[in-house]
Amino acid sequence: MELLPQVLVNGLTVGATYALFAVGVSLIFGVLNIINFGHGAAYGIAAYMAMVMLRYTGFNIYLAFAFGVLSAFLVGYLIERIAVKPVREQPILMALITTLGLGMVLENGLQFIFGPQTQAFPLPETHEPFQIGDTTISVWEISTLVVVVVTIAILHVMLKHTNFGIGVRAIAEDRRAANLLGIDVDRTILITFCIASALGGISGLLGASLYNAIYPVMGTVSMLKAFAASVLGGMEVISGAIVGGFIIGIAEAATSVYISAAWRDAIALGLIVVVLVFRPTGLLGRRGLEKMERPSLNIMPLPPVPKLTFNHPMVYGFLIAIALPLVVHDNYYLRIMIIMTVYGTLALSLNLIAGFAGLISLGHAAFYGVGAYTSAILTTRYGMPVWFGFVSAVVVTGIFGVLFAWPMMRLRGHYIAMGTLGLSGAIGVVMLNWIDVTNGPMGIRAIPLPSLFGIEYTNFGFYYTILGILIVSTLLVITLVDSSFGRSLRAMRDDELGAASVGIDARYVKMMVFGISAAIAGGCGSFWAHFVSFISPDSFTPGESIALLSMVVLGGLGSIPGAIMGGAVLSALPEVLRFASDYRQAIYGLVIMLVVLYRPQGLFGFNSVVIRPLSRKEPPKKPDAEPQEVGQ
Repeated sequence: MELLPQVLVNGLTVGATYALFAVGVSLIFGVLNIINFGHGAAYGIAAYMAMVMLRYTGFNIYLAFAFGVLSAFLVGYLIERIAVKPVREQPILMALITTLGLGMVLENGLQFIFGPQTQAFPLPETHEPFQIGDTTISVWEISTLVVVVVTIAILHVMLKHTNFGIGVRAIAEDRRAANLLGIDVDRTILITFCIASALGGISGLLGASLYNAIYPVMGTVSMLKAFAASVLGGMEVISGAIVGGFIIGIAEAATSVYISAAWRDAIALGLIVVVLVFRPTGLLGRRGLEKMERPSLNIMPLPPVPKLTFNHPMVYGFLIAIALPLVVHDNYYLRIMIIMTVYGTLALSLNLIAGFAGLISLGHAAFYGVGAYTSAILTTRYGMPVWFGFVSAVVVTGIFGVLFAWPMMRLRGHYIAMGTLGLSGAIGVVMLNWIDVTNGPMGIRAIPLPSLFGIEYTNFGFYYTILGILIVSTLLVITLVDSSFGRSLRAMRDDELGAASVGIDARYVKMMVFGISAAIAGGCGSFWAHFVSFISPDSFTPGESIALLSMVVLGGLGSIPGAIMGGAVLSALPEVLRFASDYRQAIYGLVIMLVVLYRPQGLFGFNSVVIRPLSRKEPPKKPDAEPQEVGQ
């Protein structure tokens, strides 16, 4: 217990940066009900711009920090104008993808300009830390706490005692009513975004000063902690974000000291799941769940379920895929075809959850990873046959998917997205640190190749195997969505309360669809493990889950061929852009953002709404004869 004061000091300091970052997340969420995945770009850009001022121009630290905050403010302007304003009235998933894409563009720009390596943050002065008893406190820790407290106090005054704050609160309650009252909604939303990004920039500057290090993706890493803090406290409640930030900071510090620093991320992410199970709107959240779903999750009308007759385009597509290896013999292109088919199958499985169930899941990579590790462990450690490992991976991952869904049952909208992200992140940390089982960051090597009739697989065998998995999975999905269960699934997607009123058990439907989707993803994970002969936790991160969701959106939510094509196209894009290796992530982000902005139903999605030109109005039809009065 003698270390407890030091733990509290360290936890409060780090938690203060999380809290300030999370306040920006909650501010945007409260006004627009969206999750800004570009928020991390403001964090990193502020730190790099301040570094430029400090290192190359000789500015003092106050001017450098002011320039960094101004840069973050401008990042907020760009994100709101480019990635958010065009999709304000679209369902919540659209802004998630557009902000993610623009965030990738901005972070890749940092990497292109400054390099991918970690750099020291050049602080002009150093001071000896203070010693209070057995507790050591540095000048930057004191400065961090002071800056955070003062910044939050200023924000509180702005929101509670100014006309701007009244406008923000009015828009958060009802945007249309605020507009009728004369509030400039567009301007207020823009300023709110800029202020939220500036808060992220201040947090980035404080984080860079505390750790004396910066790197291009530092914003994304810290953004996950800010999301965790916001969800933990209640996403619409700024005071909740502050409380959540300090709780996560203290939990991480305590875990680092009393357990292991390697497990601190798992504790922080696990806290989200535990709290949301018992408090679905967070510790201080007060609004009902129905308020959290202001924009409907029904992204686009669902296309008709494909009928796989011989003249259906999907049948032609599969026939072409079967014939391709007869003309493509190069191993490099065969491997690309295999990767495209793997991700097409993964996107197909996620489409069951996101497209047909209408649930935003950011944890699909966890299923992919569980399947890969199950098969790899059984075949390398226990000498099981490869095909036994594959079947076991499907079964184990299916059961895991059902268990994964259970804590999510009380959540809706953004909370289920953040809950799945937190649970997936915690599972990734377990994969990384449970060394006795997973071999930790070293991964599992020498995973055996499958064989058929005693002949080991070549790329041709791998291609036809994953193509077979895709075809079987497609037939399973089509059969499922065309059954009574599929009709229940679609009814729940359109109106969960209405579905419950006619006897549909939404909990059962959700758990089953998670289980089936996870089983397909687990089969892909098992295949991947034996295809590459090596797996590590790096392949199954939350970032991979977000990429899979982007594939589904790109192809078209609810479209079975669209999901397959979206997964295939986006997985091949990095290879197509290999010539532009320095900025291919930026191109990737730009592509997914532009698709959502200009074709929100996806490249292969279905849109039943026909928009008629406003200039061609039909004239009112004249009556055939003048009406006569009765009796004439």
